[in-house]
Amino acid sequence: MNALHLPAGAGDTHLFLGTTMTVKAGQDETGRSLSVIEQECPPGFATPWHTHQHDDEAFYVLSGTAHLYCGDRAWQAGAGAFVLLPRGLPHAFANREDTPLRLLQLTWPAGFERFAADVAARDADPAVLAGVAARHGYLIIGPPPPPDRGDTP
Repeated sequence: MNALHLPAGAGDTHLFLGTTMTVKAGQDETGRSLSVIEQECPPGFATPWHTHQHDDEAFYVLSGTAHLYCGDRAWQAGAGAFVLLPRGLPHAFANREDTPLRLLQLTWPAGFERFAADVAARDADPAVLAGVAARHGYLIIGPPPPPDRGDTP
């Protein structure tokens, strides 16, 4: 691993399920230990319920409010909030607000950036997504949480 500096706005960018993901560091830069991705999610964006089989995931909210769901728990996380989602636990997140949501996503070990690039290169059809996800160690288990599911701030 070598020292790395990326100026603001730099990094490989992928359109991922309607979001913009900019890879700040991935397996090539971190010796396979960590992926760091800046993600911008438009209003109305929501992930399907899914689990990570081989990596842990964390979000640091840069701006906006993330609605996060993990198992039977739910949170609203505003700018400056941090959320850890361990592997194996079903989770999802959404932008239920009228403004973009910006997150710093960390996954370890690295490799999520490869999944993002693979998804960006394909049709967003749910069956295609499920197959690509499975090849990368992610299991899609259901649709996004409904907007009326209660969050606990």
